[in-house]
Amino acid sequence: MKARMFLPAMALLTALAPLAAMAEDGPAFLRKHETTIEDHQAIAKLLDTYTASVTKGDEAAFEALLIDDQVPFSSTGEITGKGADAQAVTTRNYQRFRKSVFESGVRYTQHFYNIRIDQDGPLAQVSLDFITQETKSGKGGYGWKTLQLLKVQGHWKIASEFYTARALPGQQ
Repeated sequence: MKARMFLPAMALLTALAPLAAMAEDGPAFLRKHETTIEDHQAIAKLLDTYTASVTKGDEAAFEALLIDDQVPFSSTGEITGKGADAQAVTTRNYQRFRKSVFESGVRYTQHFYNIRIDQDGPLAQVSLDFITQETKSGKGGYGWKTLQLLKVQGHWKIASEFYTARALPGQQ
């Protein structure tokens, strides 16, 4: 009896396997995003400017990377962490970041790792791991961030940024 049930089940799985693969990857034309080497280089330059402006405390250079200073920009903890108010969720927290990084008098260094850029024409998504540390004390944090970029009048701009944040190991 078990053998009789096993064979039809195997036949069904074998028949459905190509459909499962197609559902996961989709048709081949979906993987043909419009992308150029020049765009990837420009996005890499944006990321270099990002870390350099944070490290140098250059607010003007950093803000030149943003579409505007009201872009969605937040740690996930500000949205979902303890004390977060589900009724008053806001993702436009760039002003908090600006005050902390550029107005507090504390200098930071920031490094990006494991950078992944996906692009289709004027839309790009960047995901990466980061480490940010106070220059003097070495205290800091790390996490993962995603940035949505739009190419506006020939220039890549940050349209949103969301990131996780954790204390560096040994600094909890």
